[in-house]
Amino acid sequence: MYSSNSLFKTRISAHLLDAFVSEGEKVTVEGWLTFYDEKEMTWKPLDGLLTFYLNGREIGKAKAQYGLFSFTFPSPSVGKHKIEIKFKKEGYESSYKSLFFEVVEKRKKERVSRVARLIFFLILFLCFILFLSIFLSKLFLRS
Repeated sequence: MYSSNSLFKTRISAHLLDAFVSEGEKVTVEGWLTFYDEKEMTWKPLDGLLTFYLNGREIGKAKAQYGLFSFTFPSPSVGKHKIEIKFKKEGYESSYKSLFFEVVEKRKKERVSRVARLIFFLILFLCFILFLSIFLSKLFLRS
């Protein structure tokens, strides 16, 4: 039942652009802030101020416009970290979202990138060989 005195439910959906950050890089969190409209029974974008915490310490605020927000900050020390996003506004229920990410040494990230590129090119090469073998087998079967 819809009541004009009730608080609107809110929801924060967020993701990290890169959950495997190396030291010295920027960390970016993007997401959506929405509220549930009980009359129309749908989630709608919400404008509001979000507060960001890194390992329990406030590091800044970002404004959601048309429900969308983005927040960038310098990477912390090497290791695993937790970022929390909190929203509080009169007339709306508070919401909370946690994300985890890891900061690694530059060398480790470069190594992982090289291995990923190698695997990508290996898969691409195998697809080419498969395509070529199918093409050649059909060509010789017709003869």
